Formats: sequence, C-alpha cells, structure tokens
Amino acid sequence: MKPHLWKVERRIDYTDKSEYDFILNQSERTQPIPHSYYTKFIRSLTHEDFAYYPNTKNFKEKICEFYNVKSENLFLSDGSDIGIKSIFETFTTCGNIVTSEPSFPMYQVYSSLYDCRYKGIFYNPDTLELSIDKMLDFVDDDTDLIILANPNSPIGDYKTIGEIKPLLDTGIPVLIDEAYIEFLDTEDIHWDSFIKYIDEYPNLIVTRTFSKAFGAAGCRVGMTFSNPHYIENISKFRQMYEISGVSMKYCEFLLNNHHLVDIYCQEVIDEKKKVISMLKNYEVIDSQCNWIHFNNQDDNKRTKEILEKHKVLVKYCKLHHYGFRENWCRMTIQPGLSEQEFFKELVNG
Repeated sequence: MKPHLWKVERRIDYTDKSEYDFILNQSERTQPIPHSYYTKFIRSLTHEDFAYYPNTKNFKEKICEFYNVKSENLFLSDGSDIGIKSIFETFTTCGNIVTSEPSFPMYQVYSSLYDCRYKGIFYNPDTLELSIDKMLDFVDDDTDLIILANPNSPIGDYKTIGEIKPLLDTGIPVLIDEAYIEFLDTEDIHWDSFIKYIDEYPNLIVTRTFSKAFGAAGCRVGMTFSNPHYIENISKFRQMYEISGVSMKYCEFLLNNHHLVDIYCQEVIDEKKKVISMLKNYEVIDSQCNWIHFNNQDDNKRTKEILEKHKVLVKYCKLHHYGFRENWCRMTIQPGLSEQEFFKELVNG
C-alpha cells in the first residue's frame, strides 16, 4: 500500500433520507420539474438507452452548442468531482495545492490521495472575505495547482475575473469550480462564467455540474472546460464510458428545456431574499448560492428541536474555525420554503 494513504480520511454519509419530509442539507434540488416534462422524458426512453454502451457524441455536441465552446474544449466525467480527480491526476507531481479554506472537501481528499501539500488560505473571520494577495503569497515554484470554488461552498462569495486575474497571471493551472454559478443574483453582482475566458487564459480550467441547478445529482454528470492541450491530457484519465446513456439523455433533455432551470434559479433567489427578511431573530449569513447559514443566541438548540419535530434534514456547520459559534444551520433554499409550517415556527419561535 502507498505509505501516504494513512493520512487520507473519508467519511461516508449513511443518512436514510426516507425518514425525512424535507431534504435541505446538500444543496440538492428537491423540487421536481413539472410532471408533464418527466412524463415526456420517460416516454422518450428506449431499450437501447439501457442495453447499449453510451455514445457521447451527440451529447457533447449539445453541450458545446449550449456553452459556445468547441468539442476539443470539453471533457465529460461521472460528476464534476471525478473531473476534478482527473485534473489532479493530470497536473499534480506531489507539489502544493493552493486553495481557499473552507471549501469543497474533495480538494483536500485528492491532495492527500496524490501526496500533495494542501495549502488552504483562510477567509477573514470578520469580513468573510478571501484575500487573493494572501493566496498569491503561497504560490511558488512547487505549486502544482490553484483551485477556487466560485461561488465558494460553504462561504458563498463570488470573485470576478478581474479579482482572479493575478492568479491566472502566474501561469500555473487554475481550476475554477462553478458548481453553483447559476444561483448568482444578477441584481447584486455582474458575473460571467469563466468558460468564456478559456481561450484568453491557457492555464484556466473550469468545471461545471448538472447536480445543483439542473437538479440531476443522481445522474452524476460533470463537465470540464479548458484549452485543447489540457483537455487532451485530462482525457487520458477518462473512464471507458464516462456516463450512463440514461443520465446523458436526461441531461440533454434538461438543456433542451433550460427555461425550467432559469425559472427555478430565479425562484430560489427570490425565496432566499424573503427567507432572510423573515429570520429577524437570527444572525444570517447570505450566499451567492442556494443556501443560507443562520444561528441565534442559544446556538440553534430551539432550531434543532423544531426541525427534528417536522422531520427536516439540514446541515449543521462548525464555523468556529472562522470566528463563529458552533452549530450554524445551513439550509438549502427551495421555492415556497417560507410558507412551510416548520419555517413559520422557526420565525415565531
């Protein structure tokens, strides 16, 4: 066994979600698309979708058309986390991984698996801001990869291309993870997907997913965009068949009906504003994603009681590493959340 594997810690979540009436812990889309669309998709399935090995050609063409890229700029994977794993396999040589802290935990897991030195740059606990200059201080000749979730999970902030440009100017591969990009509030911030900059910055890599805004986390479909040379080498680590035929067909169906995604994301943004305005007895941390963090003076003890009574599954975060109390409640925002009885009890309790 490789000697460095002893330091790799993996956690498996065995939570039985069938025991809960509301699943609000993992930023999944729990609100289904309209039933008529599901019916239409299910009727489109054929024997070949299940029996034959998948051919990604048409699906790739659809993605390239949708995101305005060429096929040589695209790598498909079994979820964006496998795309990130392939990026680690391509670029790391037991050097440094510079990223923000906190962030997506798989960055640290892959750093350990590939025997790299993880350099997590902490957010300012008072302002919840990440200093790009401080990240640059940790970038040196031994740096293999720079990673930034944008928007960040769990903090939820967003960096513009102008802010991240100094990282790109280093020439070191920079991975921008855009898992939550569709939930950005365009009234509050001007944003662009970094996909449009892959020609301008040859060291830029962007990952996207169908898991969040598209509501297809169970399909496990991720995308990596970069220059043709990077994609060619990342693709050497691809599985023989990246994704299942049924998953591919459903995600293509969602691209063809993208107005459903646009409507849902705007509903989430509007609902989040409403929810925050109602949580007057709580300290709330907003995000540019589809969740909020909130806490009160009793460290959410009463909150836990209410949520458990109503069978609501949320995530409790120990944000004390960043200057906060423990037991912050992270709750995924869904349309109509503010009208639920458990939420009304939270507001009044």
